[in-house]
Amino acid sequence: MKVIPVPVRDDNYAYVVVDTPSNSGVFIDPFTLSKVQSAASSAGLSSVQGCITTHHHQDHSGGNGDFAKAYPKATIWAGSDTPVMNELVKDGSTFDIGESIKVKCYATPCHTQDSIAFFLEDKRDSVPEGEVKRAVFTGDTLFISGCGRFFEGTPEQMHTSLNKTLASLPGDTVVMCGHEYTRSNVAFSAGVLPDRPAIQSLAEDLRNKRNNGVTTGVYTIADEKKHNVFMLVGDAEVQKKVGTEGKGEIETMKVLRELKNAGKMMAQL
Repeated sequence: MKVIPVPVRDDNYAYVVVDTPSNSGVFIDPFTLSKVQSAASSAGLSSVQGCITTHHHQDHSGGNGDFAKAYPKATIWAGSDTPVMNELVKDGSTFDIGESIKVKCYATPCHTQDSIAFFLEDKRDSVPEGEVKRAVFTGDTLFISGCGRFFEGTPEQMHTSLNKTLASLPGDTVVMCGHEYTRSNVAFSAGVLPDRPAIQSLAEDLRNKRNNGVTTGVYTIADEKKHNVFMLVGDAEVQKKVGTEGKGEIETMKVLRELKNAGKMMAQL
């Protein structure tokens, strides 16, 4: 499968996913439909099967109405009754895209209660260069070296979503997130763990503008387990740095998010 990130609004990512054997595919969080359509046309997409919605926030679901008008027979998958949807999914739901892409849904509540991570896997034994074998579209739950705010949930929910649900995916799964927040996230991770090699490497990628500064689709679940402090809540060094030694992983998650929200412990990159 091909995955094309499409910048929309100030820092959001929408996506086009193409099943190359059939040249059919889907849009993901297409807030600005015209931009996503243009990217799909450039990618050679010949048939739009549907629209995937990661969660109900307007900057992710706000394009669903335009999508429904443009593609009235297409499926709109979502984890709740968003402004426009016609296929409700839940934890464990599955569906196919084209001939070769299998989708499995994972509930990841916290940022919103309807947050769904969509895990896509190309069923072919191997994929051509430039295509992706496995990817997870995480919306605003998991970012590169960060996580979303706990708008509708608890630290325990975010811990489960990140460190049990998403952490259980194959390590080579590429992370496709909902925003380009990596610079701020790495500044915080580096403030907590300034000497951690994986975090230093990610900071260097930013300084060198790897992939022209687009970080979504570059790093994997295995990478996040090394350079994302919100996936390192059981790490003794993290707990010592934020003062939660002996208080457990959930308390560490809570304190990390509070510190990040307050703009504290931010390193200079």
